[in-house]
Amino acid sequence: MPAQAKKFLLAEPMRDCAVQPDRYQDSSGESQTSQTHACSLCFGIGMEIVPGKGARRCSCRSSEQRTKLLEQARIPRRYERCTLENYHPVQNNGMQLQAFNHAFKLVKEYPAVDRGLLMMGTVGVGKTHLSVSILRGLIE
Repeated sequence: MPAQAKKFLLAEPMRDCAVQPDRYQDSSGESQTSQTHACSLCFGIGMEIVPGKGARRCSCRSSEQRTKLLEQARIPRRYERCTLENYHPVQNNGMQLQAFNHAFKLVKEYPAVDRGLLMMGTVGVGKTHLSVSILRGLIE
């Protein structure tokens, strides 16, 4: 059903924390109900209550945001699984090891870093792997 055909009505109070019915009228005026699953921590509002501390962004929204950011990064399929943990510098290649150490330090200390990284090198030395690993480390 097209989104413009729905007329949303006031929602009833939620009785079950796992599922909240959405009630709307379709273009013919008939009342319809659809089931949407809400988070058990925030009940679908995006903020969870922490006793004695107040409210904070719910982990369900944080994971949705991480997923969305990774999708928007448009990482090529070949590099989807790149992480710092599975980057293996070639033995006796000090430059790759140094690049890995700088990348690891950047992720570990971010946002308290005073400068970024510039990676240069020939094809196949691991620049994209490290770049995706840094991105993934900062998002996750």
